[in-house]
Amino acid sequence: MKGRNPTRRKLGRVCTTICAKTVGEMAEKAASAFAMGTDLVEFRLDLLQRPSLDAAGELAHLARKSVFTLRPKDEGGGFKGSQRERLALISGLSELRPLYIDIELRAAESNAGWLGGLPRTSHKIVSWHDLAETPGFSVMKQVRNRAGSLGDIAKIVTMARTGEDNLRVLRLHEEDPRNLIAFCMGEAGMVSRLVSLQMGAPIIYASLPNEPVAPGQLSVTAVTRLKKMWEAGR
Repeated sequence: MKGRNPTRRKLGRVCTTICAKTVGEMAEKAASAFAMGTDLVEFRLDLLQRPSLDAAGELAHLARKSVFTLRPKDEGGGFKGSQRERLALISGLSELRPLYIDIELRAAESNAGWLGGLPRTSHKIVSWHDLAETPGFSVMKQVRNRAGSLGDIAKIVTMARTGEDNLRVLRLHEEDPRNLIAFCMGEAGMVSRLVSLQMGAPIIYASLPNEPVAPGQLSVTAVTRLKKMWEAGR
């Protein structure tokens, strides 16, 4: 019927990953991302030239719209210090009250007491990455259960080598979409990023235009436009 409002569906949040060498650059890029319609930004603090609590403090005014991530070098990140130094810095970052804080499954399982002592003011994303391939469904399901038992959101990211890898990852959403972010990286995995949002993922990661942080990452302008179209039911 003409003039009738389409049924609207509420989808998860768009989160633009922000990388820069200085916090000043990060703040500028975050402002650009919000102007483009992003809901959240992920500050990759491990990629700062000098990651520190003082530096991150300059981003505190954006904390409640942010994911703070301090990825270690051996898991594809840029933090080169010891695990002890990294966990201490994450503890300090949590005092800035980011909306989300990303913690790797291995660190969470190996430091359960530390994890439990973090403030409850931030939602914990417990993440697991396979940068080489997409393992079997049973492996990912087990990982999902482990991560979900430790955090508020389980995040599983794998590398897609074939189109079938997307289906295997998305099956996690099909089985139980609650509190789950699961998608594939790589050009072959691009479709899984978008479909995961439609299947109930609370967050979809995007990049600034022409600044992908991970292979297959879509621009914030494309993702926000698609999200609006899907929510409008068109």
